[in-house]
Amino acid sequence: MPSNLFAHTDATPEAVAVSSVAGSYTWAEVESRARRFAAALAEEGLATGDRWGLLAQNRIEWTPLILGNLRAGNRYVPCNWHLTADEVAYQLSDSGSRLLIVDAANEAVGREAAAAAAIDRVIVIDTELEDWLAAHPDVEPPDDPAGSVRNYTSGTTGRPKGVHRSDQTGDARTSLRGVSATWGRFYGFPDHGTHLVVSPMYHALPSAYHNAALGLGQSVFFEGRFDPERFLATIEREGVTSAVIVPTHMVRLAKSAGDLAGRHDLSSLVSVVHGGAPCPRWAKEVLLDWWGPVVYEMFGSSEGTGPLRVTPDEWRARPGTIGLPAPFLRVAAFDDHGTRLPDGTTGNLYFRRDDGQPEYVGAPGKTADNRLPGGWFTVGDIGRVEEDGYVFLSDRKIDMIISGGANIYPAEVEAVLVGHPAVADCAVFGIPDDEWGEQVKAAVQFEPGTAATEADLIAWCRERVAAFKCPRSIDVHEAMPREATGKLKKRHLRDVYWEGRDRLV
Repeated sequence: MPSNLFAHTDATPEAVAVSSVAGSYTWAEVESRARRFAAALAEEGLATGDRWGLLAQNRIEWTPLILGNLRAGNRYVPCNWHLTADEVAYQLSDSGSRLLIVDAANEAVGREAAAAAAIDRVIVIDTELEDWLAAHPDVEPPDDPAGSVRNYTSGTTGRPKGVHRSDQTGDARTSLRGVSATWGRFYGFPDHGTHLVVSPMYHALPSAYHNAALGLGQSVFFEGRFDPERFLATIEREGVTSAVIVPTHMVRLAKSAGDLAGRHDLSSLVSVVHGGAPCPRWAKEVLLDWWGPVVYEMFGSSEGTGPLRVTPDEWRARPGTIGLPAPFLRVAAFDDHGTRLPDGTTGNLYFRRDDGQPEYVGAPGKTADNRLPGGWFTVGDIGRVEEDGYVFLSDRKIDMIISGGANIYPAEVEAVLVGHPAVADCAVFGIPDDEWGEQVKAAVQFEPGTAATEADLIAWCRERVAAFKCPRSIDVHEAMPREATGKLKKRHLRDVYWEGRDRLV
């Protein structure tokens, strides 16, 4: 008999492991599908370390696909289903993906992207996946080395870059029941109950905690689009013990507290982790008062600048901190010349992991630019480290915009905007938004004798990149504030919108 990943599968194989309103898998069914998927990947010719793409909204099939990838030793590339076909094609091509799995809702975009990336094999979850898996044997997978995710993050040109983490090693069981489970315990996850997934699984945050929950023995419930009332009702109905949310969710919940507090039994909650972007202090205080000491904060990135953790009590004592690093992580502030700064001094935050530095795949220059001697690396965050080790963030990836937990890279949007015939120069940056954290703002300088309306420029962008990346408003300037070297002093445009705010992000 082939082996199982989870003790629950051996003890209670017919218990529900993964579910949604659309259906469920037992522990035995999840394990069998994962093994069959590992066999299917091998049959498609994918060797250890080879990549494949996944373009799908939240659904129970994510779990056996992730676990099968883990056991097969491959790397899956999760694609944001808000992206255009061209943007998806770039990630598939850049990663060298050999196969694309897509849901019916995104099939048209997926097939167009696959064709552009010269991928012949496309599997549609709704109509083809079950038969495809059933056609492959339920046999023992390789398991060592374990597979992992190939997340994409910003490049200096605005195009995302794939990240390879130094901790993506080991065998499948160690990765899941060791590394991932330890991650969950660090944030107070229990070894019982149900974990609720409400954020899109193409994000690194929900997928990491999905694995952590499973590694600890929790079942998983997949929710669709976030709605405060439904979120709370699901907690009560499913006996949810852990969940991961983003600040946009927290703001919506906090604003609804007057109507929703007391309507649902939330006593099952043990740990609700928030991350992905800074959360307004008032919103977090509302949820802590409402739910009790179950709200943890996580700071990190795809490159491995985390995890840092803030427990509920720590945050109450030090409002605004992003917490203490995990035992294998060091954090320090350096100046622009690479000199380490004293405690309490704001500078460039650098990180050092016991397991080494990350690598931007195919971008050795970017990898080198983000490193200092001694194993230190940065992703451009600005902040300070106090004497007691607690870290405070001033600017988060100073140019990157974080809206609703989604990363938006200004250089990519600027490249589109400056392509408009009337635009001579431009800048894209984030400004405060009480619901989304930040919204996209643009400033433009027109070519002499030309002009365009705000609506025309926004429409120009929407035709070329995903709508969530596009400016919601545009200012016109006579000239952009550039140095003689050509470097854009974006802070001069952005800071006026952040005056009086706790965080300049």
